[in-house]
Amino acid sequence: MILETCFQSGLNQEEILPENFSAFPLACIRASMDVYIDKSVPWHWHPSFELDYVAEGELLLQTPVHSHKLKKGDAVFVNSGIMHQLQSWDKKEGCIEYAHLFNVDFLSGIQGGLLEQKYLFPVLQCQELDCLVLRPDTHRRISMIKLLLDMIELNRLEPAGYEFELRALLGRFWCLFLEEAAPLLQKNTWKGSADMERLKTMMQFIHTCYGEKITLEQIAASAGISPRECSRCFQRCIKISPMNYLNDYRIRMAARLLSQTGRTILSISEQCGFSSGSYFGKLFQKTMGCTPKEYRKSLQSESGPTPGSESDTSS
Repeated sequence: MILETCFQSGLNQEEILPENFSAFPLACIRASMDVYIDKSVPWHWHPSFELDYVAEGELLLQTPVHSHKLKKGDAVFVNSGIMHQLQSWDKKEGCIEYAHLFNVDFLSGIQGGLLEQKYLFPVLQCQELDCLVLRPDTHRRISMIKLLLDMIELNRLEPAGYEFELRALLGRFWCLFLEEAAPLLQKNTWKGSADMERLKTMMQFIHTCYGEKITLEQIAASAGISPRECSRCFQRCIKISPMNYLNDYRIRMAARLLSQTGRTILSISEQCGFSSGSYFGKLFQKTMGCTPKEYRKSLQSESGPTPGSESDTSS
């Protein structure tokens, strides 16, 4: 089955996976970037491997180490536990991607077994391999992308026994992938793992307390580091300051409340941690390209008024 879904995450920005994922640990998700706030999936991570295929448009994938422009027909592998974000290139409309998320044991079949130790752990433990872009420019990469397309079609049709065929296709893909990734698997030089754990901790603090007054010192203290090291960690990993990340997250949460509730704009700004309604309005317009009032009005014109909506005179 192909899922049509919007990104959801837990408090530490770990992506929430489908409910039946533990019973069948492979999910195929069709994502239209147009339905996401600001046409982007925010920084997140998950313990699963991820394989993305760009079906329409152009996509920007960012990890703490790399930034890749993906065109229609390209694919990319994202390793387990890697913080990453996706957005439509230049925020253009019409970008669609298919994401396959799968756990180690979907391929290994048994925890701690030979397949896991020989073919999967080397990838999991390779800090050099945060992601790997696959463009249809070599015979091997074309074959790998063809296997991904076959998996998408199997998920769409769901013929009898398709689960077994999915695992067979992914197994063939993985053998080619190990050949493709061999140069990276032979080296292990990136030292970002400590930064990533600190970043996840500080993000969790922000996502829990964004509605309160938060200082740089408090964000740093949540990970047991100095404010200066906190700023460096954010810059090294996701190229943004802690306070800018906090404000971006607050704006994203405010946009969600504007779309899902009928609360006043002033009430939403206060709930999201803004002490000044005018500052909230200016920052929202800078980030989203329109005022909060215009944003809510555009949503209402598409789907009708939000139930229980209140009159608003603020922008």
